[in-house]
Amino acid sequence: MAEQAASQGTFWTAGRIIATVVVAVMIATFGYVLFSGHPEVKTDARIVLPGTPVSSPPAPEDYDVRTLDGNVIKLSGYQGKVVVIDFWATWCPPCRQEVPQLARLQKENQARGLEVIGLHIEDGGRSTPEAIRRFINDFSINYTVGLASNDMFTAYLGKTDDTIPQTLVFDRKGRLVAHLIGYDSSHARTLDEAVNRALAGS
Repeated sequence: MAEQAASQGTFWTAGRIIATVVVAVMIATFGYVLFSGHPEVKTDARIVLPGTPVSSPPAPEDYDVRTLDGNVIKLSGYQGKVVVIDFWATWCPPCRQEVPQLARLQKENQARGLEVIGLHIEDGGRSTPEAIRRFINDFSINYTVGLASNDMFTAYLGKTDDTIPQTLVFDRKGRLVAHLIGYDSSHARTLDEAVNRALAGS
């Protein structure tokens, strides 16, 4: 028994403890990045709201977007406003983390000309309209929620990255201010700053 205890005491040397801690941190970091939606922030001046005067390349098609309340909207109808477009889904954990911030931004800045539009992606029926409505109620969403077709998703975000959420901030002239891919705590500040910058007209 004494020999076994001594053996266990010599097994956990300082070097092995440090190595174990390093491996645990690496695993935790990998898991965080994997499930936070690969956070990234970028800008792409080629993306503009429909109706924005541009020479080349052309603005994306002005899709008819069906909303959950049975209406149809066009993004060209938001010219002159700061627009936040969020591509999301009910089953996406980072989307759930971002929704409260989007609701706060809408509440605090609507009088200043901000419009948040949540566009639920096509997911093969994984989220029914009823499930989306429950989500809206559960999370007290106070902004417009529409249904984005696969064509619309690709037109705005391309074919190479299907990560969600993806959040686009446009200024009053329809120009892209920021494009956030994924969501984590660092994105919260970046999104606030992008909206404030667009509202200020810079």
